[in-house]
Amino acid sequence: MSLYNLSDKLARMSQEIQNDMADMAGGDVPAMAAQSTKTKISKTSSGAEKVTPMMAQYIEIKAANPDSLLFYRMGDFYELFFEDAQKASRTLGITLTKRGKHQGEDIPMCGVPVHTADEYLQRLIRAGYRVAVCEQLENPAEAKKRGSKSVVRRDVVRLVTPGTLTEDTLLEARSNNYLAAIARLSHSMDFAVAWVDISTGEFRVTAVDARGLGAELARLSASEIILSETLFNDAEMNRVWAEQRGCLEPLANIKFDSASAARQLKAFFGVRELDGFGTFSRAELSACGALIDYISTTQISACPAIRPPEREHSGSTLMIDAATRTNLELTRTLSGEREGSLLAVIDRTVTGAGGRRLAMRLASPSTDAALINSWLDDVDYFCRNPSCRTALRKQLRACPDLARALSRVCVDRSGPRDLGALRDGLIIAEAIPALMVSHAGLAAAPDNISRSIDVLATTDRGLRETLQNQLAGELPLKARDGGFIATGVIDELDECLVLR
Repeated sequence: MSLYNLSDKLARMSQEIQNDMADMAGGDVPAMAAQSTKTKISKTSSGAEKVTPMMAQYIEIKAANPDSLLFYRMGDFYELFFEDAQKASRTLGITLTKRGKHQGEDIPMCGVPVHTADEYLQRLIRAGYRVAVCEQLENPAEAKKRGSKSVVRRDVVRLVTPGTLTEDTLLEARSNNYLAAIARLSHSMDFAVAWVDISTGEFRVTAVDARGLGAELARLSASEIILSETLFNDAEMNRVWAEQRGCLEPLANIKFDSASAARQLKAFFGVRELDGFGTFSRAELSACGALIDYISTTQISACPAIRPPEREHSGSTLMIDAATRTNLELTRTLSGEREGSLLAVIDRTVTGAGGRRLAMRLASPSTDAALINSWLDDVDYFCRNPSCRTALRKQLRACPDLARALSRVCVDRSGPRDLGALRDGLIIAEAIPALMVSHAGLAAAPDNISRSIDVLATTDRGLRETLQNQLAGELPLKARDGGFIATGVIDELDECLVLR
């Protein structure tokens, strides 16, 4: 047994001892045993056997999330019961135990420590599961105020799916994680595809015909695709669906209604009309609205920082069918690996954002000659100014992934290091304009570079100063670890640290 597994096992044994003691006192924590049995979940039971208040709560929450594995928070562990426990145990290779009986049968149970949950979530998502994360909304002391046998309030705070990930540990730094939606109007073969990366805020939509749908989906390589049940069950589309690497998630047809989609978009972005975002077809509105509705459903109380949808004109990128794309090994080899692909060979970017941008440009070759020439002008500028290029790459190499850090802050999944990433990124952003002037000057800079420098010059210095003055230099991963507030910010905190 590895030290890591031993540590987890000791922590679990300690938790289970506490749980057993709490059970004897009428608490709502699990007991330890060792047996696997497939058990049907029901609130009713036979004979004198009664469902405990805790198990009744679990069954009720599970019934509301039948298509997801339920991570049920109990102290320092997420516990799974019944068939969820059996599935998770097989997938994760963790011990299956039991907690009491239900309808005369042992209740299968397994669990994972909260502090290492991301690792297990990643493995479950890759295995094709959705996970409903159910948190404790109060502590046991608060629950006891309502009565000695009151159950701690719990509820699902997030549905974790392949296309709605935000944590760095669950994402590839140099790849976008797209959630896509496909919409088609009734009695039509014209489609709309919308896609969003909630870890960066990118949101786009385009129109495509039936012939080009497969190529468009291959270009995006979305982790998860939502579509109407009618479209999913259309036999003529089976070949297209079979080509998809991402998870297909059929939803009720009403989720793709264009009128309700427009209302969803207005409410989400806080606008009265959508005219300021551009002109969209009914199919495009349907796809965009379905995405926003799905994000709201999975993120529940959290609101990701997503930019308004940007319409990508049909034909603006080169259409490459799925088979040709695979054989060219542009971004993945025939075996599906990044290593060995054309992208891996040419990628010399020094940031995650740069890597993602390069991957998208390679996967989506532009057909706009003027745009391509503007990119060549940018390359030429840095070729003519090698000292500027070297200095800029050095600065960027130290730049954290601002977009993903900001996304986690917005959905309340951030830690002190995410705030530190914003601080460090703002410091670097402020330094770049002066660096460019000192090394190359901006008089001969192409328009793309000049506009970028103008944007960097408007960096919020007040926010940077606040973060710089109030955050400690070395930051912990989790806020619960403490030590992330600089000394001199809160006198009472400084006094407590001295006493400790």
